[in-house]
Amino acid sequence: MNRQSIKQQAKEDVRKNYLPWLIVAIIAISLSFLQGYLQLTDQTSFVDGSARIQFQVRWLNIIEIILLVPFSRLAIHLCTGTFRSIKESLFKNEQWLRDIGALLLVALYTFLWTLLFIVPGFIKGYSYSLVPYILAEDDTISITEAIELSQRMTEGYKWELFVLDWSFILWDIAAGLTMGIIGFYSVPYQKATWTRYYLQL
Repeated sequence: MNRQSIKQQAKEDVRKNYLPWLIVAIIAISLSFLQGYLQLTDQTSFVDGSARIQFQVRWLNIIEIILLVPFSRLAIHLCTGTFRSIKESLFKNEQWLRDIGALLLVALYTFLWTLLFIVPGFIKGYSYSLVPYILAEDDTISITEAIELSQRMTEGYKWELFVLDWSFILWDIAAGLTMGIIGFYSVPYQKATWTRYYLQL
């Protein structure tokens, strides 16, 4: 895979339809900041307050899981030139329960692999990383089939996906230093790049 070519295509995808990408960035950054705020508050809370904050953080994680497949569908539409509207890309889905169940199962699998030491869980995280895109493209595929397909597609590419993630480290640092402002571009850029990589695979 030519990483530079993929990233250049991703930049063009973001440039052509920035507003839909911006909506994704706003939601993602808002959830991230809210989680960070609650976790920071958790460190200074009493026991009952701490339990309540942890419950809120878990709900935010569930919201992220619910949005992952719709965001992936939107990204695919934007990168393939089939985007029509935010409503159609995000909410035209009859498989919500399947999608949420699949991603919860992926999270469980990754956690269990992590118990065997960090590295296996880390590697398996990349093995399952394409599941949201697969679910977004195919309403008929089962949870098991989507997970198996993601593992086959990432076979021999997990190191490249790791390098792809690390190629954005300076963007992530810049986003942190600017209180998320840079993230309004870097989040769409990263999502578009991952989507382009998925489409080439």
